[in-house]
Amino acid sequence: MDAITTVEQYRKVLLRINMLMNKGSQRISCEEMSEIRILRAQASEYERVRYDFSLVAATNEN
Repeated sequence: MDAITTVEQYRKVLLRINMLMNKGSQRISCEEMSEIRILRAQASEYERVRYDFSLVAATNEN
């Protein structure tokens, strides 16, 4: 699983997740569900690193 490193990659991942989710639970394949899980994990990690200001605060205190 490649890490998301840019805002552009992040937006593409969110668009792909949205497209797959719009298919609905009755029309989504097992492979697509697996893809959603992987993309969601990538997006969550990107958000944690980019927006977790507690990490920045802890670094600045030292």
